[in-house]
Amino acid sequence: MRKKYTVDENCIACDACVVEAPNFFSMNEEEGHAFVSKQPESDQQIELCEMALESCPVEAISSEII
Repeated sequence: MRKKYTVDENCIACDACVVEAPNFFSMNEEEGHAFVSKQPESDQQIELCEMALESCPVEAISSEII
């Protein structure tokens, strides 16, 4: 199973996703929000991204099965 992650405009730049999964989420300092810098390719990587999704206090991260 593969998943694609996105961060929407509700992001408050709390950095939680970057802390949980730094290889997949980064912060755009100029625009003040996080973004997906790399999509996961393995189940272990998806697990890290799911932890980041769950850590988001404003539910700005979403995923879809691809």
